[in-house]
Amino acid sequence: MLLFPRSVFLHVPKTGGSWVRVAVRAAGCLVEDYVVDGDNHGALSYCPHRDRFVFAFVRHPLALYRSYWRFKIGRAWDVRNPFDMDCAADTFPAFVENVVSKYPAWCSSMFEDYVGPPERPIDFIGHFESLADDLVRALRSAGESFDESALRTTPPVNASHSYDAVWTPALVDAVVKSEERALQRFGYEPAYL
Repeated sequence: MLLFPRSVFLHVPKTGGSWVRVAVRAAGCLVEDYVVDGDNHGALSYCPHRDRFVFAFVRHPLALYRSYWRFKIGRAWDVRNPFDMDCAADTFPAFVENVVSKYPAWCSSMFEDYVGPPERPIDFIGHFESLADDLVRALRSAGESFDESALRTTPPVNASHSYDAVWTPALVDAVVKSEERALQRFGYEPAYL
């Protein structure tokens, strides 16, 4: 979570938040980290300033599943995280199958934890797929001061490793069915890949 003078950024995991953290500092924003229980991914319920402009980003669930697995397989599964322990797998298909069977609608639920339910959303929900453009829109809407050129020229940060994460039609179908709420709410096409 990042606190700005007029706004709050909620960092949804694997949606470009590490880049946002670097880009806003490069752009000269006045910003401070707000960490909840040692984690920089504080959901909406932890937001200390709900009176400020609140923004976050979402990502196509198919891309998020792949990014999450690649990140974890390249580092380590977190033994303190029940999701990681229940879904950890050495292969991408096994990870997807674990998530769909043990945590149906995982992305849909996680997104709602950060951006609120459809009837009470936060002020701005951007998309990873248009991260720089949407970050500029969010900061402008919030009335924050920043150097747009410096923001836009910030190189990628925390990109996933290129571990083999291949989608099969059956895996895509399983995730599309499981994540229907997120796909519809945020305007994502099911056949993303």
